[in-house]
Amino acid sequence: MGEVAALVSAITAVAGLLLGFFGLPAVVDSPTAKTVTVTETVHATATVTVTASPPPAAAVSTPGLPSPAPLPSGEVALRDLTTIGIVGNSGIQLRSATMGGKTYSNAMVFTYPCQINYEYSINQRYKTLTLIAGIDDNGVARHGKLSISADGKERKNVMLEINNPQPVTVDMSGVVMLQIVSNFGDESCDAEGAVVALADAVLRS
Repeated sequence: MGEVAALVSAITAVAGLLLGFFGLPAVVDSPTAKTVTVTETVHATATVTVTASPPPAAAVSTPGLPSPAPLPSGEVALRDLTTIGIVGNSGIQLRSATMGGKTYSNAMVFTYPCQINYEYSINQRYKTLTLIAGIDDNGVARHGKLSISADGKERKNVMLEINNPQPVTVDMSGVVMLQIVSNFGDESCDAEGAVVALADAVLRS
């Protein structure tokens, strides 16, 4: 019995040493062992890519002159179109003219024509040009010539004489530029020159 008691005391002493060295929670099966919970805080950094939409395109404005008005179609009086080229010393007057004893209202009158060139942009819009050409009965009786050209090529020429108006028809198919030239020579370039009249000048599409 004494040996048993000594053995129990020795075991108790060893157990005491173990508990003292490792601490009570180190014994797994100990009813007093504490459960340790480890909490880890994770800091996550999120990267967000933002794609910016391009700004709307600004309206582009081109400075300059306004667009020209479209050419009319159908039957168009030549006097209603604007000339784009004039070479000479006189403009066109719109007034009545008398040729061969007949009066024409709103005729195109070229006063004192000395190689005057009138040009129209008709842009292949029309097929025919008709007119009556002559010398105003109230002007000087000089002989001259009226030339009608299409894109720089003469298509019709008419002798201009007093009391002898001439009806003229010219094909304008496919023509971009219409030129009307009157030529009396240098002798008529004075205050007493001839007066050319174009009556009933009409373009037809």
